[in-house]
Amino acid sequence: MPVPYSCGAQRLVLSGVVSDSGKPILVCGYGVEAAAGVTTPYFCNGTTNASPLFVAGPNTASMGNTSDMGLPVMFPSGCYVSFDTNTTAVSVFYVLQSVTS
Repeated sequence: MPVPYSCGAQRLVLSGVVSDSGKPILVCGYGVEAAAGVTTPYFCNGTTNASPLFVAGPNTASMGNTSDMGLPVMFPSGCYVSFDTNTTAVSVFYVLQSVTS
C-alpha cells in the first residue's frame, strides 16, 4: 500500500524545482544562506519563476536566515524557488504528495 505523503528537505544552490516537478507540495519552512548584499528568494507555483506565491526576505548577507512560513504554503503545481547571485543556497522543508498518486 503506497504512502500518501512524504516529508523532506532539499538544499538548492541554483534556482530550481523542489522535489518532484509538478507535484502538489506543501512548503513548511526554508533557510537562506546569503553570500553578499541582500537576497530575496521567490517561491513560485509550478516549474518556472512565473507565479510567485511567497516572497522570502529580504535576507541579510553573511547570515543564515531560517524561518517557518507562519503557516505551510500549498503549491498545487509544484514549487520552483528563484533567487539571485547574492544567494549561496536555499533549503526548503516540505511535505510532498506521493509520487504514486
